[in-house]
Amino acid sequence: MVVDVIELTIDGEIVAIKNVLSLSFNDSAGVKSDKVSLKVLPNFSKPTPSTKLELIFKTLQNGEVIEELNCGLFHVQTVTRTNNKALSISATGVEFNDKQKEKISHHYVDTKLSSIVNIVADRLGHKVKFQTADPQIKSLNQTNESDINFLERISKNYNVLFSIKNDFIYFVNKNDEALPVSKIDVSLCSSSSLKHSTKTYYKSCEASFHSIDEAKILKVTVGDGTPVIKIQSAYKDEDDAKLKAQAKLDSINKGTVKGSLSLKGQSVYAGTKVELFNTYEGEDDGLFSVESCTHAYSHGNGWTTSVELEN
Repeated sequence: MVVDVIELTIDGEIVAIKNVLSLSFNDSAGVKSDKVSLKVLPNFSKPTPSTKLELIFKTLQNGEVIEELNCGLFHVQTVTRTNNKALSISATGVEFNDKQKEKISHHYVDTKLSSIVNIVADRLGHKVKFQTADPQIKSLNQTNESDINFLERISKNYNVLFSIKNDFIYFVNKNDEALPVSKIDVSLCSSSSLKHSTKTYYKSCEASFHSIDEAKILKVTVGDGTPVIKIQSAYKDEDDAKLKAQAKLDSINKGTVKGSLSLKGQSVYAGTKVELFNTYEGEDDGLFSVESCTHAYSHGNGWTTSVELEN
């Protein structure tokens, strides 16, 4: 016998599944905060804002766990009583506070990228998981800019996945081989859509910059072939130019194929990879990045998963 269950804890107290009318977990790559939304029976003890919430989805077969998704830690943001009856509760993975809105001005000189991320995370009260190239930064300004916007900006420069989850700041290489890969049989999905666009796919990127030491314009190229995307900036050296060129090439080629899938509950996280198989005649079999996913639970449908992805 296969059955779906949830393990929900609010303020350290286990919530009986019979009290939950509906529940969804929205997981997004990038800085958009993860969110849990649920409705509970009227007699449920109303939590206060900032109360901590933890959530796990599970599929059991004959009492054994065969699939599990640990959604992590959340902070209650709103509690709504509707028509003097059921309670609606929303919670986010980031506890919003004045620190995140504060505009900062700071000049970072001759330091590693990881050091900058750690300095900013310390101001915000978060820990760091840094898994990407760690170049030496010659000079970088943060001018009247919130720490969240600043991290988002530099993550785009290096095509790094930046997110805040479970009170951690993640700075992760989008092509990191250590990222989890989930396999999805598209023939078993309740619905699927994979759209190919006419967006230009660039095979290489040429970065040019002025070398003070050699007093001339230097060019570096990553990739091979045409079409070529050309960029120009004040790069520190050839290694820095190559890193930025690769980031530009990776980011500009995203989204030539986009898709959405709905399926039985599966442990898929935003920011990871999925490997599709059994697509029509194998035409779209392969690896995709998960941009967002929604995991939902109801007594009628159990645990279901919806995934938004792109190449």
